[in-house]
Amino acid sequence: MRRSGRHLLSIILIIAIAFSVAGCKGKPVARQAETKDELVIALDRYTAKKPPEGLGVATCTQVFEPLLFLNKKLEIQPGLVTSWERLDDLTWRFNLRKGVKFHNGKEFDAESAKFAFTVYLDMMKKGYVYERVKEVVDHNSFKIVDKYTLEIKTLRPYPFLPYLMTHPSIVAMDPDAFNKGEIVGTGPFKFKEEAKDQYVIVERNENYWGEKPFFKRVVFKIVPDPNTRILALKTGDVDVAVYPSLPSLKELEKEYNTFYAFKGLPFLMFNFSKPYIKDINFRKALCMAVDKENIAKEIYYGTADPANSLIPKGLLYSIEDEYQGFPYNPVEAKKLLEESGYSDSNNDGYIDKNGKNIEIIFPYFASEAEYKSIAETIASSFEEIGIKTKIVTLEAAAYDEVILEKGNYDVCLDATGIFWGSSSTMLYDHFYSKSGLLGFHRIKDAEVDKLIEKGMELESRKDFKGAAQKYKTAQKRAIDELVGLYPVVFQKHVVVAKKNVKNFSPFPYYGMFYNGDSDNLLVNVRWEE
Repeated sequence: MRRSGRHLLSIILIIAIAFSVAGCKGKPVARQAETKDELVIALDRYTAKKPPEGLGVATCTQVFEPLLFLNKKLEIQPGLVTSWERLDDLTWRFNLRKGVKFHNGKEFDAESAKFAFTVYLDMMKKGYVYERVKEVVDHNSFKIVDKYTLEIKTLRPYPFLPYLMTHPSIVAMDPDAFNKGEIVGTGPFKFKEEAKDQYVIVERNENYWGEKPFFKRVVFKIVPDPNTRILALKTGDVDVAVYPSLPSLKELEKEYNTFYAFKGLPFLMFNFSKPYIKDINFRKALCMAVDKENIAKEIYYGTADPANSLIPKGLLYSIEDEYQGFPYNPVEAKKLLEESGYSDSNNDGYIDKNGKNIEIIFPYFASEAEYKSIAETIASSFEEIGIKTKIVTLEAAAYDEVILEKGNYDVCLDATGIFWGSSSTMLYDHFYSKSGLLGFHRIKDAEVDKLIEKGMELESRKDFKGAAQKYKTAQKRAIDELVGLYPVVFQKHVVVAKKNVKNFSPFPYYGMFYNGDSDNLLVNVRWEE
């Protein structure tokens, strides 16, 4: 009996172990093992136009690389271009990195470096990148000296050419592959597959010329709702979630790693084609009606700081320590309106002028989660000083038509940040009338243009102190004297991740996954048990 009992017990144990092993196949234990090779990130949104209208993937994928890189201090670093020199006011020579291969095995060379620019002149002839490029070069600007040397002659003196080559969309592409609609870059990851509005998958480029990524595969899941993104993190469906619901952030910090970096800022953009917007007192009144402290505290839950300019403390050329901006003062705002002849002549609670009622059209950029609340708060503040305000939701797809082409607005709550080069490019984009960028919101001021041009020259010579003097003076004139726009708050990238996720360091650009980061986020992020 004992012998047969032991025999029976052995059989039971073997069966139990077999069931246990089989059962583990669907349990989180195996998922944890997989995530050492795979990182899953929940994004709030993802947009990418297919070739030839776009690159085919967003910059977060790290499939493509700009010609020059930046570190997190926004200093230019060698990338696919290893060195460069300015031969005269117009002409630059760029030496290219040898031995760099595209994902299809073809070699990166001067012809493909040239294509990074000419693709915008020939095919992608819409948007801000095209507008910048066409102001700087044409087809006659390029001279291929040899396989790894490219000379570029700009249309006018342009000290920012190396900065333009850091733009996340001016990237190395294999011309033949692009013309076939293929997504082929030189970056640390290769495009694998995409399910529209669901996910995008990239795989490690084993032949990458630089440091190899830790993860073999990165999956970007598109999850628009912030609460759903956090639920996916809690259930283990994702390892990283961007932009959680801010009210839940303090609780999430107890259980997860959190990562922060400067993102950008919401700001008021004025349509200078409107008669009353041309009135500087009217613009000042709008500015003084806004309680930025309250917006930072109540809408951003303390993760944002009131902004007086475009560049936050800690970045080069900031004037935050020396310029206080327009104070929140509704009483003074009403006085400014009265000085300009606005009054409530019919006692309906709203101002009018010369018997004509005033109502401003106030669209807001709907792609940003907090902007609806900000727009409602600001619109309420406008109405408190007697300005009737109509809020309009502005989707990203309608932005160009409404804001740039037709100008169907009076004041717009828009989003901005650093998109290329150093912090000085924000001044170039917003205040320099010769930038090539279009819109009814753009100021044209010879003094500001001259200050920015001098700053660009000094910065290109690495005279940062001299450049700072010019740039700071330009900012004060554009924001304070001309009231060209109104900054609201400096917002941050906020990322929540499992405790195992280390070295996740967002870039201080409007897009945290900058593909020219010399300390590449997706290369350096780690999984530690």
